[in-house]
Amino acid sequence: MIISRKFGIMLFLMGLLVLLTPRYILPTCEFEGYSRMACTYTGTAEMFIGAIVMIAAVGMILSRTYEALRWSGLTTLAAGIAVVFVPDAIGYCHNSQHPCNYGTVPMLRLLGALIILLSIAGFIISLKGEKSR
Repeated sequence: MIISRKFGIMLFLMGLLVLLTPRYILPTCEFEGYSRMACTYTGTAEMFIGAIVMIAAVGMILSRTYEALRWSGLTTLAAGIAVVFVPDAIGYCHNSQHPCNYGTVPMLRLLGALIILLSIAGFIISLKGEKSR
């Protein structure tokens, strides 16, 4: 179960980065002086998804059973998929001059991919841990 805590900590940090990216790390257009656009709503949705990843990661850290670890892993997997696809679903500025196009969205997609990979790895470890009992 020590490994689940490590995955939980890494996923918590990824969720924190997703939460902070649209506002502070690589802000969307509204926070860079442009008017409110679709990327603002995408950023808000991504911040909520980042919070969900953080909450599920805390569940992973505190889990005492492989089943709880598995469900937390599935939750973060779904949230990671959402992080990757929300910019296309809600929208963002496709003008290459806007910060959401060259900063926010690529960073969020990278973080979403990392969340997906960590979640899958945590899920596989929970399955192997269950079999070795």
